[in-house]
Amino acid sequence: MVSQKNDSKNDAFFDTEHLTGDMKNRAIRGGMVTSVSQGVQFFLRFASIVVLARLIIPEHFGLIGMVTSLTILIERFQDLGLGDAIVQKKKITHEQVSTLFWINLIICIFFAFMVALSAKVAWFYDDKRLIWITVAFATNFIFSGTAIQHQALIRRQMRFDQFALIQIISSTFGFGVAIVFAWLGYGYWALVWKELGRTLVNAILAWSFCSWRPGLPVRNSGVRSLLTFGYNVTGYNMLYYLTNNLDTILIGKFAGAVPVGLYSRAKQLTTIPVSQLLEPVRYVSLPAMGALQRDPVRFRNYFEKMLAVLSFLYMPLIVYLGIYSKPVVLMTLGSQWLGAVPIFRLLAVAMFARPIVVMLGMILLSTGRTKRYFFWGVFTSLSLVLSFVGGIKWGTVGVAASWSVAMAVSLSISLVFVYGTSSVSLGSIFSIIYRPATASMVMGVVLGMTYEYLAVNDLTSQLAMSILLGSGAYLVTWAVLPGGYGKIMEFASYPLNVLKRKNAFSSN
Repeated sequence: MVSQKNDSKNDAFFDTEHLTGDMKNRAIRGGMVTSVSQGVQFFLRFASIVVLARLIIPEHFGLIGMVTSLTILIERFQDLGLGDAIVQKKKITHEQVSTLFWINLIICIFFAFMVALSAKVAWFYDDKRLIWITVAFATNFIFSGTAIQHQALIRRQMRFDQFALIQIISSTFGFGVAIVFAWLGYGYWALVWKELGRTLVNAILAWSFCSWRPGLPVRNSGVRSLLTFGYNVTGYNMLYYLTNNLDTILIGKFAGAVPVGLYSRAKQLTTIPVSQLLEPVRYVSLPAMGALQRDPVRFRNYFEKMLAVLSFLYMPLIVYLGIYSKPVVLMTLGSQWLGAVPIFRLLAVAMFARPIVVMLGMILLSTGRTKRYFFWGVFTSLSLVLSFVGGIKWGTVGVAASWSVAMAVSLSISLVFVYGTSSVSLGSIFSIIYRPATASMVMGVVLGMTYEYLAVNDLTSQLAMSILLGSGAYLVTWAVLPGGYGKIMEFASYPLNVLKRKNAFSSN
């Protein structure tokens, strides 16, 4: 009887057939929840910076920075892509997940041991305080290693509200611990306990929301394909991480600290819409498309709707940021950062087609073609490296412009490389993006022609008027394009339908 009860609990997390019946509303609801969660976490990070900067001296922040500079790469790749493997896999068993749990935990313990050994960094910096800071951060890998499979199973079931709660509560707890310890005068240990508390609560909540419990590892449980998936994903992510930091390294080497500062701030501004719009799509799309991977028609329909909504929201935002880069920089960074304006504008141009690139990856990941995903990453990374090397001759502006060249080249070939082997056709992609692309361009022309007329001394008024004008031009252009008005009404109905269903459920 106990075994049967445990099997039924496991089936609740492993089976995904029940998700396919209401996939559209699940995806929309998941995107809304994830976006709100990211907004809350962004506020918590910002509040943490503001509050703790007044309670902890810069030297203590520097101590933590010395240690995290060694651990950040391991933190990004400690799950070796095995979490995504569980989310994507169409059929998965208790034995497989249990085996992956122990593999992941052993890997995280190994990383913890290696980080603890790197406490010798104290002698490199001639500061013995770093020894116990490093050892404390090493334990973080063990805590996080116990929760990787549980969080993956929650994502697999598209329980994004639970996943969001885990992230928000754990971040809030860590922030609260840091304030208490800083207020009591513990200095840099407040920052250490902030991370330890966040990771520990994250693990506790993951086990609370996910009732699955690991069994003993099982030989020949069929995890080889999952490990291959994880290795290829990790390889791609490492290439992406290293390549996307090469631009800053080259600028620092050949131009100096000031250009690096301008470039990094401009790059950070362009990543805000990427993280707020594209990251929720990634979290929502992978489990949804994974559940639909054996139904080509529904897979294609879901993909096309996600790309349509993403392009509708993202493309006009990037065009607006490109045109109004100067007021945006003045508002967010201040007049001392005006040198970042041309860099910001060029990077915005490069990010225009980013939704297509993100969804390219989702096709390969959700269908388990991670070897192709890795080689696609090799190609895109190579194109970026060559562009950076060619662009550094012209400094920060040259490197920023090289992003556009690399994106154009890699996108044109990637379209054939990825879509050519999927149920999604190139024709359908172009039919989806032509409306948001055309409307965004028209909006850009309108904003460019009226830029001087809207240039007032009050930045808030200028941005408010330009947003109203740009939104109006964008929506009007959409409405007059063939089928555009119907699409706008369809997009507007998505969140309304989700809210109606939620209210109906509450009233019952």
